[in-house]
Amino acid sequence: MRKYLAISVIFFLCFFNSFGKEEMNPQSLFSKANGLYSEKNYKEAILTYEKILADGNTAAEVYFNLGNSYFKENDLSKAILNYERARTINPGDEDVIFNLRMAYNSTVDKIEPVPILFYQRWWQSLIHTFSPGTWSIIAISLIWITLFAGIGYLFAATANGKRNAFLCTLTLLFISMAIFYLSYSSHRAIYGKNEAIIMASTSYIRSSPDVKSTKLFMLHEGTKVIIIDDQKDWKQIKIANGNVGWIEKDAIEKI
Repeated sequence: MRKYLAISVIFFLCFFNSFGKEEMNPQSLFSKANGLYSEKNYKEAILTYEKILADGNTAAEVYFNLGNSYFKENDLSKAILNYERARTINPGDEDVIFNLRMAYNSTVDKIEPVPILFYQRWWQSLIHTFSPGTWSIIAISLIWITLFAGIGYLFAATANGKRNAFLCTLTLLFISMAIFYLSYSSHRAIYGKNEAIIMASTSYIRSSPDVKSTKLFMLHEGTKVIIIDDQKDWKQIKIANGNVGWIEKDAIEKI
């Protein structure tokens, strides 16, 4: 009897252990969360997506679906925050860009951005065509092709062949360097901005990091800001129209 009891306990522990591992599997959790979303159980879907992220897993799809869930729950600031995080990982995703635009259209603050010159718009559009990682892969691939072109120059049998291989190598090397610079610029544009989203429903922006200082203007949830300085419990921010002020740090969350 004791033998059968021991076997039963071991079987139960093995089953429980394997069940726990399945629950911890990010792909299983993602499928479960998507199922909950399809059933319109947005609260449980949010908890499941958040668990995936809390376990240290990050993916544009998780942030995007989490943003959709928050949007369905009318939590605009968290929806925008997660759409922005999805765009950071995959800047060219059209679904993310579309939903993010829809979410921003629902915000209270309609801030007219400082106009930028045409070549600045062109440059920003270019560096966000791909993620920094994709730009790096393209650049490394071109370096390898350049290397083969250089080998072709060394082994070219004719003077004409050597000249063509030399020109080809120089051109590819120049393009490779340009792509590397695009990768660096894309990384700096995405990760070096220090952007955040207003999470509080309303927040006064003040002239200095003090609750008794002058109220300059008010911002509402979902507005994107750039953090330019910090001091204890305060952050100095800049908004799209160039206005600057201080906000309590708990009122914002970094993208």
